[in-house]
Amino acid sequence: MELGFAIIGLFFGGLMNAVSDRVPPLHPEYDGPFIAQRPRKLEWWEYLPFASFVGARRSPRMQIANGAWRYPALELLTAGAFLLAAMRFDDNIAVMIAVALFASSLIALAFIDFETKYLPFKLVWPTGIAALAFAPFWPDLAWWQSLAGAAAGFAVFYPIYWLGVRMNRPLMGGGDAYLAAAMGAMLGLQMLFLGLYIGVLVGGLAGLIVLSGRMFGKHERVIAYGPYLSIGGLVALYYGRTIVDWVVGT
Repeated sequence: MELGFAIIGLFFGGLMNAVSDRVPPLHPEYDGPFIAQRPRKLEWWEYLPFASFVGARRSPRMQIANGAWRYPALELLTAGAFLLAAMRFDDNIAVMIAVALFASSLIALAFIDFETKYLPFKLVWPTGIAALAFAPFWPDLAWWQSLAGAAAGFAVFYPIYWLGVRMNRPLMGGGDAYLAAAMGAMLGLQMLFLGLYIGVLVGGLAGLIVLSGRMFGKHERVIAYGPYLSIGGLVALYYGRTIVDWVVGT
């Protein structure tokens, strides 16, 4: 079953590539990078695994180096997420499917934010709403814990975004706050804070690398925080309970 589910994930990754191309805004008022170059239309065969890479090489979609490699990378990571879900949650088919779908959304959001420095609400909000709707079916998560996790995730990051707006400095995007809320809806309070902790650690390391590059005169870049939040969310989604049990010694 694991291999078949991974193959489904490979094809679903092709769909998430299309979502990643179409969801970010296409309007000149938005001042983020690369947005204006993202297309609206794909050929039908580009929804198939690895075919999207061929199409991207023939007609580049993004003005970034090696941008075409995102297509097979996202497809393979999505297939891996489906495979891991089948391996770890095969005793509950509904949870297995939900984990795979939530993971694929986090992977797509990580790629979108890395490429555009923008987390589209059109994908973040449905992910969070779906997580809240599925909350009664999680075996170890009550619906109120999902709701509390969503509120906590939003409360952690929205003040940072609000302060950045008031200071006219991009401390954090509003999409990061909504992504943290969606993660809280998936994970509940305990696993949310584990995911945020991992995301902060990975993001801090990336920040140090960028800072060291500035010290040596390299081009300054804005750090997209969504990929690191997504990494923390994925680790907590798949291995959160294992990590917590290991920490408390049970």
